[in-house]
Amino acid sequence: MKLSDTQARFQALVTARDSVEAIVARDAQARASVEEMVVGDARLSAVDRLDVYAGMYFVRIHDVLAQELARTAAVLGAEAFHGLVTDYLAACPPSHPSLREAGARLPNFLAGHPLAAERPWLAELARLERARLEVFDGPDAAPVTMAALREVPPERFGLIRFRLIPAHRLLTNRFAVSEIWRSDGPGDAPPRAEPETLIVWRRDVTVFHRPADADEARWLPALAGADGLVFTELGASLAGRHGLVGAARRAFELSALWTAEELLLVSD
Repeated sequence: MKLSDTQARFQALVTARDSVEAIVARDAQARASVEEMVVGDARLSAVDRLDVYAGMYFVRIHDVLAQELARTAAVLGAEAFHGLVTDYLAACPPSHPSLREAGARLPNFLAGHPLAAERPWLAELARLERARLEVFDGPDAAPVTMAALREVPPERFGLIRFRLIPAHRLLTNRFAVSEIWRSDGPGDAPPRAEPETLIVWRRDVTVFHRPADADEARWLPALAGADGLVFTELGASLAGRHGLVGAARRAFELSALWTAEELLLVSD
């Protein structure tokens, strides 16, 4: 038997939805394959030995996902979350060697899962938890400071080009899932069916998220782009909503807020 064949058979059995014992009980060829690959003894048969690996494959990934999606798991409860992970691994087996990537597709999978029928906001909660994980591991950058902005001459301030730091995510939701995050008992009350844009970002080693207001929800995507947004463009864009004087004031308010939160980079 070629090494590649052995590896393929081993993976198929270890990652199968059913236990190795259940598989070989109905498939004589599978039993022969197991006994060809694994040597049993008086303590453990070949099937029992391989089932150890199969059990640990699921348990390890399940525990990682339960930790990464702790609020989603709490809403579902242990039994339902166990079933979700079982279905997910059958449909979306890991394709990356790092356990960190094992749950990358779970929020999208959950959106189409029967569990989301009664809780259509559940996938958005999982997406928020996944975004927080990804932001934590995101690239470092040196955000602009208020002290640095104060040193910019007034005549040049309008030409400043702002961009969001790379360690961020913008999430557009159909439900106010930030309410579930703040709840003492996740799932006690469903979130309001109200659209919500969340900004998720990392400051040093701490991840934050919060709802964006209407002005932010409109312009944060522009700041997230490669070219960012020039300060005068931000002010001009707000004029229709706040008037000329109010737009300038609002542009300074937003710039100050984002700078204080360490969300902004400055580029030439």
